[in-house]
This record gives sequence, structure tokens and C-alpha cells, in this order.
Amino acid sequence: MNGKLFFFFDTIAFFTITWVASYIRHEGLTRAEFGHQLWAYIPIFLFVSFVLWLFSFYDVKLLRKRVINYHRLVIAFFITLLGSASVIYFVSALPVSIPTPRRILLAIFLLYFAYIFLFRRNYFKFDFAKKNILLFGQSPTLTELAKELKSSRGFRIRGQEEIPSPEKHYPLRNLDLVIIGSKLFREQPQTWDIISSKFIAKGAYVDTDFNAYEQILRKASRESIEDTAWLLRGIGNRQQHTMYYMLKRTFDLILALAMFPILFPLGCLIWLLIRIIDGYSPLFIQKRVGQLEKPIYIYKFRTIKPGGTEAHITRAGKILRRFRLDEIPQVINVIKGDISFVGPRPIWFNEHEFLKNHVPNHNLRTIVKPGITGWAQLNFKAPPTYFNFRNQSPENLDPRSFDAAFTRFSYDVWYIKNCSIGLDLDIMVKTGLRMFIKDSKVDK
Repeated sequence: MNGKLFFFFDTIAFFTITWVASYIRHEGLTRAEFGHQLWAYIPIFLFVSFVLWLFSFYDVKLLRKRVINYHRLVIAFFITLLGSASVIYFVSALPVSIPTPRRILLAIFLLYFAYIFLFRRNYFKFDFAKKNILLFGQSPTLTELAKELKSSRGFRIRGQEEIPSPEKHYPLRNLDLVIIGSKLFREQPQTWDIISSKFIAKGAYVDTDFNAYEQILRKASRESIEDTAWLLRGIGNRQQHTMYYMLKRTFDLILALAMFPILFPLGCLIWLLIRIIDGYSPLFIQKRVGQLEKPIYIYKFRTIKPGGTEAHITRAGKILRRFRLDEIPQVINVIKGDISFVGPRPIWFNEHEFLKNHVPNHNLRTIVKPGITGWAQLNFKAPPTYFNFRNQSPENLDPRSFDAAFTRFSYDVWYIKNCSIGLDLDIMVKTGLRMFIKDSKVDK
């Protein structure tokens, strides 16, 4: 099932609940009377659906992978209820006779959100909703993927073997995917005949661990990041055209210019607060890495004491960083064309040079224009500032010190391979929600 089918069932459920609630409330309701009230219910349903999409309740891959924190459903309930009620009571105050569902709105929302909770929670418990998978081979990527699949509620591993057996019968009924290690055919050439005859020739869907990892987890595996040839095949074959970049730039300009009248007075207020509370120069410029490793200079509100490090946050900076308000001046960089609204975050120049020596192919993240927000920012907490490690000798550095850099890079690689206007819009909208989630909780 995909998000469209979820929306289809949700539509039926919402209007069925609305009909039943209206019928009971009015002690009988004709179709004509209910149709007269639909003008109010349709925009309410669309608003509720948008909020549920914003909170990822139509993200089937995420729902299959793990149970979403359902406290978000409570937040979505109050947002949609208060928003809908405000509009309805405003319309009711107008000097026109328009039927509005004021007295039954709460009942409709309680029943509908109870349905959403039960449907999303229990759907993947049914056998037909689970994806059945076979795994063959050995690799770090396959090991990590198998661990993720076992902990997910929407997948079922029907077998995991180092090499397929030529004598064994593998039932293909309800088998959704066969995943093989990327090195299996190279290390065990005889397995090709087995895989091709038992699965490929019979129409089974067969994929590599690198591909399946990206499809399921929506990031690149560490092993694939270290494989330069694999990255070249994946990124060099992107189906992107000049039109995408033209639309992206046009969208950046229109949005930046539209936001400027709102952000300018807000920026002036923040400027005054920093000057009054902390007494430092509110605005400063940082040298960062731009597209194709060209230096750019981005504008930010000051959140660190002059000459200090990440440990020296100012009083006003704690609030500004919590809600990402220190990034507001970067709208100027968007207008200039240094950065986009969506893309890999530009990091410090010295940090980038340092990471190139410890994270293979790290400069790949600069082949697209950097952004204020990005796929990695939505899915992963901010990693440490690796520039602070520059004075340590390589032999004294624990390889695990760079796990966070690999994770951030893995999300950036996935974005570069899949970037589109639709994905950019998705990231932009959900960034509003991300602003209210602490870094320490975002990857949970």
C-alpha cells in the first residue's frame, strides 16, 4: 500500500464518521441536507490531511520501518481542531446563513483521530501488509539492513543465508524482494546461476544490498560511500535536467523575496535583542564551502561569544539556536545565489578539508548547491564540529569519532541521488516541524 491508498481509506473514514455524527446530532439527515454541509467538511478534511502528511502519517515507508511517536498525533489533533474551530466560528459570526458543524466538530475529530491511530498502528500486523524478504551474502551493509528489517514491523525476513543452495526449494509465493550482497557474485561466482535460475528467471525482484539499503532507510550505507565506483554509477546516472535547476533557482528567488518583508522586521528585532542582551555585534560572516568547493560567505546572527567555541553560547544564542532563528540572514545568501533553501548544509572550509582526509569521497556533497535546510537536517542531529579535531594526530583519533560525519554524509548522498522539486518542497514544509524538535531527539 502507498500513501494514496492510505488517503483513499482516510477519505472514506472521515466522511462516514461525519455522516454518522451529523445523522445522530440532527436525529435524521437527508442526503440533500448533508450535501449542503459538505462545503464545510471538505476543506476541513483537506486541512487535517495536510497536517497528518506534515507529521508523516502518510509516509508509508516510515510507518513500515518503525512506529511513529504517537504523541505527534495528539499535537496534530489539537492543531487541526483549533484551526478548524477558529475558521468555523469566524464564518458563523458573519451575517449570512451558512450551516457549520460547530456542535459535532469535536466528536468528528475524536472519532477520526481514533481511526487514524488504530489504522496506522494495526495495519502492518496483517500478513498481507508485510514485505517478505530473502537475504543472501555477507557484508556490513547487509548486516545493518537485516538488523533494521528485524526491528521493523512491516518486514519479514523469510531466510538469510551466506550463499543460496542449489538443492533447496525457495517458495516464491508472496516473496517481495531478494537482497544479495554486492560482493556475492565476485566472491562466489557459482551463485549467479543459482540466483538467476531460482529467482530472476521466475520473475522475483532481486536487488543489491546497497540499493535496498537506500530504498528502505533513505540514506546511503557506509560501505557504499567508501565504494567510489558505486557512487559514480548512482550519482552519474541521475535523471536530472536543466529545467530542475531553473525551477529550483526561480523558486528560491520567489520565496526569498516573498519572505523578506516578514523576515526583515523580525531580523531587526533579533538584532536589537542580541545587542541589548549580550552586547556583541549581532551580525557576523562565516566562510563556508559552496558548490564545487568554492568559498562562500554566509550571514548569521551571533550565537557564540567572539573568539569562543561551540561551548560558549550567548544568552540570546540559546533561544536563537533552539528555533534556528540565527539562520534568518542567510535569506540574503539565497537571493545572491550562494546557497539554496534546500541542499546539504555548507560547513566550515577548514572542517571540510579535514573531513576529506577521514571520510571517503566527502567532497561529493559539494556537487550541488548547499542549502539552509536539507535531508540530513530533517533526519539526523547536528554532528560535532570536526574542525576541533584538527590538532590531533590521525593515530590518536578513534575511527568511531567520524560516525556522525558518515551518517550526515549518507543522508546528503541520498538527497543528491534523489533530489527533485517535490522532495525539496517536502523538506521545506517539514522543516517547520523540525524547528520544534531538539537535535538530541530527531534521530529517535
